[in-house]
Amino acid sequence: MMLRKGRFIYWLVSELVQKYKGALIFGFLIGLIIPIALNHFSKNLQWLPVEKIERIGLVGDYTPSALPASIQQKISIGLTSVDESGYPIPALATSWESTDAGKLYTFHLANNLLWHDGKRVVAQDINYNIKQVTFTATNDTTLEVRLTTAHSPFPVLLAKPIFRPGLLGFGPYKVIGIRLLGDRVQYLKLSPVKTNTGPVYEYRFYRTEALALTAYKLGEIDVLEDVSDKQAVLDFGAPHLAEKVNYHRMIVLFFNTRESILKEKNIRQALAYGIPAMAEDRAYSPISKRSWAYTDKIKTYIPDNDRAKKLLTQAGIASQSASLTITTFIPYLPLAQSIANNWTALGVPTTVRVENFTPQSYQVLLASMDVPPDPDQYPFWHSTQITTNVSGYVNVKIDKLLEDGRQEMDRDKRRSLYTDFQRRLVDDVPAVFLYYPKTYTVKRR
Repeated sequence: MMLRKGRFIYWLVSELVQKYKGALIFGFLIGLIIPIALNHFSKNLQWLPVEKIERIGLVGDYTPSALPASIQQKISIGLTSVDESGYPIPALATSWESTDAGKLYTFHLANNLLWHDGKRVVAQDINYNIKQVTFTATNDTTLEVRLTTAHSPFPVLLAKPIFRPGLLGFGPYKVIGIRLLGDRVQYLKLSPVKTNTGPVYEYRFYRTEALALTAYKLGEIDVLEDVSDKQAVLDFGAPHLAEKVNYHRMIVLFFNTRESILKEKNIRQALAYGIPAMAEDRAYSPISKRSWAYTDKIKTYIPDNDRAKKLLTQAGIASQSASLTITTFIPYLPLAQSIANNWTALGVPTTVRVENFTPQSYQVLLASMDVPPDPDQYPFWHSTQITTNVSGYVNVKIDKLLEDGRQEMDRDKRRSLYTDFQRRLVDDVPAVFLYYPKTYTVKRR
């Protein structure tokens, strides 16, 4: 009985094997291949790139056409770029020359750059739409720019990144997402043009530093850039804080030279010597100390109360009639109060007024000033520049130096002109250049 049963099972298995031989062989091979493939895949899985996303917060109101420079420079580049000393260097234009006494520039463009939509960048695409300036492409890689008058800072102006509509550029990053509230950018996402060449950046924008710090606390962002209030960050308890001195901005005390008490040079110098010492990176000139045109051979106004009193006495100031008001903004209130206290102690009663916006009238204004990369200071100190000449400063010699400085094409001669400009302006002291502010970046470890 057992023998018959064994024969039956043998016969049944043989029949099944014969009938399904192909399927069994296929199944055996699949069972052999899959574990080997999975083992190989798992070994190489760790080498597959993982998209890294950096979530960054910035403070300020920005429109798509006026994004922070740090973002613009990721998306596109300009005809030129600017080095740390403020001198123009090649970018889209690999070289250029000026002729016709500085009124004609010829730019030679790189021929291997592509817009983010794949089209080649050609000279016909470039036009900065500057008044009284004509851009003419003579071929795909040559651009002639005609000015009505010579303007030596001109190549620096062309460092502004170039865009086509829709924030289309030809830089290392492209825009893949944007969200607006009205005309203000709330969110911006950038991705590298070439895969695996950098992280994806997600930017979120906040009206105030307090709102940005709250977003950081809630985990909405991992990095908060360019915060000015260090104490707020320390109080907040951020784990990692990096500081940077901003040499493109300075804190300045502007004297309204149209005010009767401030018309006298001796009084302005006395007040300059009466400013208390500060620990920050001091600025002594309107031109950044990083600039190729900067000179340190100028008056420095190191705090000297005795000298300040002597100059005030020589000026014949009667303390009961000579009083001042320093107008400033919330971030600079402690410094303004410190200066006011010192001037009051010197015999010039001084009060402080805080504003949200720059007022139409003031005696002394404590504020920040953006320092252009080129040493041209024409908008700030030339007597014809009513809206930007904050001190209402008028000086014929300074006017001439500024006019010559922006027309002189030779770099060494320009340096000489701006050296003279700095010496004369700082000596006449329509403003006191105090320090370069620090900014702070908060980052999770």
